[in-house]
Amino acid sequence: MNDGQELIALSPLDGRYYEQTAAYRQYFSEFAYIQYRMRIEVRYLIQLSKCKIVRPFNKSEIAMFHSIVEKFSLTDAKKVKSFERVTKHDVKAIEYFLKEKLGKSSLKDILPFIHFGLTSEDVNNLAYGCMLTESKNAVIVPRLESLLKELKILANNNGKSYMVARTHGQPAVPTTFGKEMAVFYARIATIEKKLRTFRFDAKLNGAVGNYNALAFAYPKINWLRFGGEFISSIGLTPNLITTQILPADNFVEYGFLLYQLNTILIGFCQDMWSYISRGLVAQVKDARQVGSSTMPQKINPIHFENAEGNLQIANSFFELFARKFPVSRLQRDLSDSTVKRSIGSALAYTTLAWETLEKGLGKISFDRNAASSELDGHWEVLAEAMQIYFKLHGDEQGYEKVKEKLMGKKLTEKEYKELVSKYPSLARLTPRAYIGLAEKIVKKIV
Repeated sequence: MNDGQELIALSPLDGRYYEQTAAYRQYFSEFAYIQYRMRIEVRYLIQLSKCKIVRPFNKSEIAMFHSIVEKFSLTDAKKVKSFERVTKHDVKAIEYFLKEKLGKSSLKDILPFIHFGLTSEDVNNLAYGCMLTESKNAVIVPRLESLLKELKILANNNGKSYMVARTHGQPAVPTTFGKEMAVFYARIATIEKKLRTFRFDAKLNGAVGNYNALAFAYPKINWLRFGGEFISSIGLTPNLITTQILPADNFVEYGFLLYQLNTILIGFCQDMWSYISRGLVAQVKDARQVGSSTMPQKINPIHFENAEGNLQIANSFFELFARKFPVSRLQRDLSDSTVKRSIGSALAYTTLAWETLEKGLGKISFDRNAASSELDGHWEVLAEAMQIYFKLHGDEQGYEKVKEKLMGKKLTEKEYKELVSKYPSLARLTPRAYIGLAEKIVKKIV
């Protein structure tokens, strides 16, 4: 965006975050939506020709079809919009644009077959399926893989970075920072695999899902096979049982994967914020950056806070989609159409947050000295080991005895060793030695 236009944009995605979300404009802008639907209309014509419903096209005519889509310009898009201002129908406007484009060519004889036997939703759902598939492969998955790479490095580098684990915010037992990062890595990686292989449904079956017009015009054609093959040819999964609109269950499933992932990352942001607040995670200093307008000593965890907020915005969209899209009055109503135009915003806020989070991870380091100091001040984290030791040695009241002495108390090293001086194996134990299989877990997971 040039000449400061981002400063007067209504949406932050087109203003403050214009550059970070630019990749989505080729998939979800109004221009892109028109172009994707143009692509569907053209490919449908070519498929009709392959089935001998329309005459064969020569090489130059095929090239003309592809040129209309590939060289589709802003001027072309404005022309489509001019038709829409008259028709009040966006798909019909595309049909009229194509007829005008082809009307003075050798293809003028096939004009009646543009949008033949289709309903608008046939074109729209196929377009959205392509938009979602291609944005997933080009933006969503690569961005997530990049975030996972940073998490993997963080986990691997801190497999032996000892720290106090807290449950309910209270010192519990020792762990390592690497293991805590590995947990998030494993959860995110599980969803990444599902996203990477996720396929979107699509339909091509006319006004009420019964192929009425097509079956009437050409009763000998196997339209179920035709629709299935056409949908598969553009990388989507055929759904042959629909009303006028494609059931949204498949898309909602995709949205819930992203919702679940974003929720995990909200927890991650909050944990990182807590680690920074406790002084366990240090932030890289930037001499040019200002942490506060009045407190010059501060380095605020802005990347994690910003990511958390944008993840919440994204999830509010996904919640709306899950409530809205599966429900349609009878065969269909148009209330979903305007909501679908915000799908790109939901995805943009999602990966904007991921990118911000990744930047935050690149500007932190685990402070082993601070973590060691905190761990050294909480020898009561060995209370679990104490009660287990007593139980192993036949004392069924082992837990109760340790509870009586330590509940709610903070122990120093000296106090701990005085308590267990009669038990050599406990006396030799230290918080750093009581991390269980944390190191092995990190190596196994990442």
